[in-house]
Amino acid sequence: MIYKLSKSILVLFFLLFFSNISYSETKIDKAVDKTTDFFKSVSKRGLNKNQTAEFLNNYAITLKDERTDGEVTYIFDSESYKRYKNGNIISEDGWRFSKLGGLRIFNGDVKLTWKIKIGKDNLIVIKTKFQPIGKEYPFTYRLKKLFFEEFQ
Repeated sequence: MIYKLSKSILVLFFLLFFSNISYSETKIDKAVDKTTDFFKSVSKRGLNKNQTAEFLNNYAITLKDERTDGEVTYIFDSESYKRYKNGNIISEDGWRFSKLGGLRIFNGDVKLTWKIKIGKDNLIVIKTKFQPIGKEYPFTYRLKKLFFEEFQ
């Protein structure tokens, strides 16, 4: 009798022990999934170097940057970019890719790094050399051909 009782207690103990492990594992899995989703949302990557080059080659980018001109359109050529306001060129300067593949935009002596993110919210993260975190700017884009047709 004592043997059966001790065996039943032992079986009950193992059942409780293993059920807690599986319960804990599901809680841990859910926590890991939430953490993974959080990191994915925080570190959403933008376009890589090749995608950025193709994007700049085909599209005109319109945004309101922090220069005093309001909403302007950027048109990129192979070595320079032009900023347009109401169809007129308001400035022109150079650009290139950095060694790490970042898009470097030159504004006189100021070097800006752009990271283009296309998705639900089209964003360009613009940062200067001394800023650890860039500022996000919403933008729109359209084919260069359509942009030039609009002002002819």
